[in-house]
Amino acid sequence: MTTILDHIGNTPLLKLNHVTEDLGVDIFVKCEFTNPGGSIKDRMALCMIEEAEKRGDLKPGGTIVDQSTGNTGPALSFVGNVKGYKVQIFLPAQLSSAYNSADRIRIARLYGANVTPIDLNEFMEDADKLQGVERAASFVAIRMKQCHDLQQNDPSNWWANQLCNVDNTRAHRENTGREILEQMDGRIDGWVASVGTGGTLLGVTQALKEEYPDLKVAGVVPTDDPRIEWVRSRAVHKALKKFGGPDLRFLIEDVLEGEVMDQEITIENADAKNMADRLCQEEGLYCGMSSGANVCAAIKMAKTMEKGSRIVTVIVDRRDRYAAEYPNEHYVV
Repeated sequence: MTTILDHIGNTPLLKLNHVTEDLGVDIFVKCEFTNPGGSIKDRMALCMIEEAEKRGDLKPGGTIVDQSTGNTGPALSFVGNVKGYKVQIFLPAQLSSAYNSADRIRIARLYGANVTPIDLNEFMEDADKLQGVERAASFVAIRMKQCHDLQQNDPSNWWANQLCNVDNTRAHRENTGREILEQMDGRIDGWVASVGTGGTLLGVTQALKEEYPDLKVAGVVPTDDPRIEWVRSRAVHKALKKFGGPDLRFLIEDVLEGEVMDQEITIENADAKNMADRLCQEEGLYCGMSSGANVCAAIKMAKTMEKGSRIVTVIVDRRDRYAAEYPNEHYVV
């Protein structure tokens, strides 16, 4: 029986025409916001859930649990509920002054999930004094500990664990990357994606490098979401230990140890928002902040490459899930 889940993937790939004017390098965007759930995370959610079903880790009547700052919550809610599972998502109540997860919470709940916003102050004394990497690591460690405990206490709960699940990488190696190769139908000189969980960046790189071993790869990092740093510094491992969580290996560790990136490009929130606005207004791409950051980074890469080069990046999600933050939408992944 065909369902909406059969329409995940096979998204359009388009050449940008206006924001790259006079650049001398072609930038192509994979339009993942056209997935039925509205973001690239639909692919990951579907792959992780179906592989868990095959292994017997996720059984009929079970509950899918995970933590998220943005698109994973709605994606797991969408895919999980269509497949008949219950879904429990933990989101941060706050990250930065501009972050507002209200729309992502609404979307997940509309798909049928139980969503619990987590306030760091309820779990730590002097939480407001934490800054940067330590604060981010503590936030994610607390939410991962809750997911882990739910799974340990009840075997009908399955923790998707997007940050560590190798099926996240598999989804993009076997699907997104293969589609890009077919759609580009020729040379690819550069690949740009948010570091995020590491899954998209790593999976697509693995697929593209089979055909183009000299491919240049750039990972994109938001100024206000130092995820790569809390893994690189092992701050998140220390936080997990502090809160009694499990010892885990993150996909970002595969990115770092495999020296996947030729460049690590940090993008300011204002630049990501400005480019997202331009993509909406000049290219007709109704996209969010991560997409703006990806295109900013692709333009930076293009300025270091020969004329006529071809770069691919990703339009990650739809703009409407940032509406609660308008006009000060914030770039986090």
